[in-house]
Amino acid sequence: MNLRTYLEQEYSPTSINSYELMINRYILAMGDRALKNHPGDDFSEGASLQGGAEKGTYTDVLDYIGLLREQGLHPKSLRNNLFAIKIYYRYLVAIGKRNDHPCRYLYLKDQINRAIQVESLYPKEILEELYETHQSKNPDNQNRDKIIISLLIYQALTVLEISQLNTSDIDLENGTIKIKGNVKNKGRILSLKPKQIMLFHNYLKHDYKRYQRRQKPSKRKDYFLLGDEGLQLWAGGINRMINRDRNELEKLIPLKIRQSVIAHLLKENNDVRIVQEFAGHRRAASTEAYKQTGLEELKSAIERLHPLQ
Repeated sequence: MNLRTYLEQEYSPTSINSYELMINRYILAMGDRALKNHPGDDFSEGASLQGGAEKGTYTDVLDYIGLLREQGLHPKSLRNNLFAIKIYYRYLVAIGKRNDHPCRYLYLKDQINRAIQVESLYPKEILEELYETHQSKNPDNQNRDKIIISLLIYQALTVLEISQLNTSDIDLENGTIKIKGNVKNKGRILSLKPKQIMLFHNYLKHDYKRYQRRQKPSKRKDYFLLGDEGLQLWAGGINRMINRDRNELEKLIPLKIRQSVIAHLLKENNDVRIVQEFAGHRRAASTEAYKQTGLEELKSAIERLHPLQ
């Protein structure tokens, strides 16, 4: 089993490409290190690259992360690279090339700035316009794509939560949707808007079976929203869908849509605890981070209206 096949068993196509790139960079760096440390050895190029990485130690991984840190990588990128390296060593253990995992218990303490820039979030009018004006490139996908947009702007779901929805999570009789919990957010049941109920009904009645027929029997799942090939719709596909035909300056960020919805609810004086339950936040402090102060509102207005902007 090669690395690509191993990755395909666990991760989405978009994640696979990213992890494979990060792992290959690590292998290349470790190969260069092996050549420098053993200049007299008679390595073939491929053997030196693979061998250096395959024999990597905890210290080697730590040194590589330190090199990335010196290059100015964002703390989140550092963590993603470490996660990819951990996958690589799990793969080596799985195929019998190693008996141990050198960095299984290595965790980084680089601080990620998680402050919510509430003054730069999307206005409610922009979000509503996104729903009302969206036209799918393929008319057959119109209902599905509008459902995705509606879940972003009315329920403030993350793309992960959207991609994990099952048909059994949709209760049109009671007008609710069940959201599964994950490591970041709690599970919850949210109300659907009246126009969503009709949209969901039309999708399930006219579109869902068409997507489902494209599934291979061995890969048949009960996911609510399916891609053009009948497979689970991944986060990258959702991002591309809402940004189709938009230029770089107009692109929308799904997470920022969620943050905008939460910030607007708080601005409308909804109780923090109710908004916390709506968003699935595990801590009230996570919800309170979205509160917009008068100073931030003033700053936002100045940035929008100042003649020199």
